[in-house]
Amino acid sequence: MSAELEIRQCTTLEEYAACVELQREVWGFSELDTLPLRAFVTARHSGGMTYGGFDATGCLIGFAHAMAAFDGRLRPYYYSHMLAVRPSWRDGGVGHRLKLEQRGRALRLGVPLITWTYDPLQSRNAYLNLVKLGGVVRRYKVNYYGNQSTSALHRGLDTDRLLVEWWVGADRVERAVRGQGAVAGEAGRVETVEKVEIPREIEEIKGRDLTEALRWQRQVRERFLACFERGLYCTGLESSPTGSSWYLFSPDQREEERQWRREAAAGSRGWNEPEEGSEEWLQPGEDPEDVRGEEKR
Repeated sequence: MSAELEIRQCTTLEEYAACVELQREVWGFSELDTLPLRAFVTARHSGGMTYGGFDATGCLIGFAHAMAAFDGRLRPYYYSHMLAVRPSWRDGGVGHRLKLEQRGRALRLGVPLITWTYDPLQSRNAYLNLVKLGGVVRRYKVNYYGNQSTSALHRGLDTDRLLVEWWVGADRVERAVRGQGAVAGEAGRVETVEKVEIPREIEEIKGRDLTEALRWQRQVRERFLACFERGLYCTGLESSPTGSSWYLFSPDQREEERQWRREAAAGSRGWNEPEEGSEEWLQPGEDPEDVRGEEKR
């Protein structure tokens, strides 16, 4: 179905209103949690972007919304806040195409990084983010949004999130978007040294046994934080069609950022040249002495 899809920037109030309505359909948000129309308008006029996917009739069937952002050293990046696809169009590559449009814009403007968060227990999202897009994860956010969400998808569990780093010009990303697979530490082909298991269908488990779902969340949280404490980062996912999936961890050589620094210094891709000695990317509000940014209770 994705061949029938037109991807373009949303620019009209009617298109933004359709984005608001799609949030309700996908996540079941109340008005309290729904991103309002004015936020889409504001983002467009402050450097953000909202790409929409439209079917042959002009109906919005998905959107990806990102805001312009700066890291702790005032270096530009994009924070991709929402990716929504109408249920009848899922598993058709729509989300992938929307993310590639975001990447194309970032490359054209010389912005090296896009970040976003997702639930670590959602295996389909993990596959898209790490395998098909080539993202990596260095931060685990414990109960990121608190427990006040009105979405049925969030009920019963803390809103733990992984923060994806998508270094849009990195070799691993180039390989991933071409379907060749993302490789940790591209230059050195760093091997996997740790794996963390997640269930294939967490929603089924939540519907059947919330206690079991809570056990999965606590187990995954503890394992991720332990891996980050060891200086590892998450570089991929192995999936079984019938069973569990496993996050893959490798020693963190920060190869994606080093490639950005090399290219910036050489004047390629139009990257802004980084500060001398400022290799590691900081999230806003992070202390330079605590760049890994793990969050614990």
